[in-house]
Amino acid sequence: MIDLLDFEPWWRFGASLLIGALLGMEREFIQQQEDSQDFAGIRTFSLIALLGSVAAFLGTDFGMLPIALSFSGLTLLITVSYWGTLMRREEKAGITTEVAVMLTFLFGVLMMGDQGKVAIALAVLTSLLLALKGRLHGVIRRMSAEDLRVTLQFALVAAVILPLLPDKAIDPLGLLNLFKVWLMVVLVSGIGFSGYILMKVLGPSRGINLTGILGGLASSTATTISFSSASRQHPAMSAYYARAVVLASSMMIPRVLFLILVISPPLLRVVSIPLAAMLVSGLGITFFLQRKNSTSANDPEHPVKLTHPLKLSTAIKFGLIFAVVLIVLEFAQESFGPVGVYFASASAGLVNMNAVALSIGQMASQGQLDIQVASIAILIAALMNTISKITIVCFTGSSGLRRTVIRSFGVILLVGIFSSMFILGLA
Repeated sequence: MIDLLDFEPWWRFGASLLIGALLGMEREFIQQQEDSQDFAGIRTFSLIALLGSVAAFLGTDFGMLPIALSFSGLTLLITVSYWGTLMRREEKAGITTEVAVMLTFLFGVLMMGDQGKVAIALAVLTSLLLALKGRLHGVIRRMSAEDLRVTLQFALVAAVILPLLPDKAIDPLGLLNLFKVWLMVVLVSGIGFSGYILMKVLGPSRGINLTGILGGLASSTATTISFSSASRQHPAMSAYYARAVVLASSMMIPRVLFLILVISPPLLRVVSIPLAAMLVSGLGITFFLQRKNSTSANDPEHPVKLTHPLKLSTAIKFGLIFAVVLIVLEFAQESFGPVGVYFASASAGLVNMNAVALSIGQMASQGQLDIQVASIAILIAALMNTISKITIVCFTGSSGLRRTVIRSFGVILLVGIFSSMFILGLA
């Protein structure tokens, strides 16, 4: 294996040139597309990144002076160039390229220190942001007043309130953690928000499918709440929402299997077949619904006016339910010990499969729980989680969504029960 330390500092200079070339390539491509001419292209950007690296390299002997002088000179050149652009054009000129040039210099500086990976990652993200100009501007132009309100509301929930909450138990028994409870509120709101954005950008069908996959990997229960609530507002979209709910529930299973694999591989060998059978049946039903929706006369022929699919009040209610279930779970474990494992798993499975997979897997790996008992507990939790989603759909979903989801989950439940009985030798 080649040790990059043997090529110091030349590999860092080379990486700086590549960073500059990446940003310059994007800028020059945009200039050609828009038939405009900025002062910097692929060569200039590459040299500016190299300038930052050379200045940082000289800084080992002369301190911050080379970096300060180079950056000041670059800023002066940018200012003169921008002023000349304003003089040549009648309309206002943007400063995107100018800011990208200054960032490129700083990325070159970072490459010479211990933050080379950060510089590379930021350069790629910057290039992506620059390349998405047309799509981002198109999204902003299509935004409504409600779009802005929803975005700011989610930012308030996730970025303002959540960091202020204490990440520790607030009750004498040590059961209630406000940070973790509100984190579930953020998760529920975030799934609804991301689905709303994806549906507006990609269209109802593709956006819902992608949200179902991502939501299932995060929290299939939260995804079910989001789309079930949305089906009430848009009954014509019930077929799409039902497909997303089934897909999200199916994607929960790979997440659980991965957690068990990490915590307790022997347990995985027992539960993998029943859970995989549920996964295959769920994906098969999703494929069937996809084909049915694509040919159904009930599909909306015109774009549906979308509104935010989940109200904040619904998310807060879910957070309260989650907190209550956690408290009940803790009491069940304390009161019944090993005998209460099944009850605790069933209770926790109603809300969160992650907690069940991690706790049961940990107990099994440490020999505190028999593999057979642990397997039954995991499968009970998975079945109860499916039943809880049926309950959610019955109380919050439209009639069209209820019919499709109940039938689909009924098949998945039967597959899970019979495969579990066969594998565990209970048949």
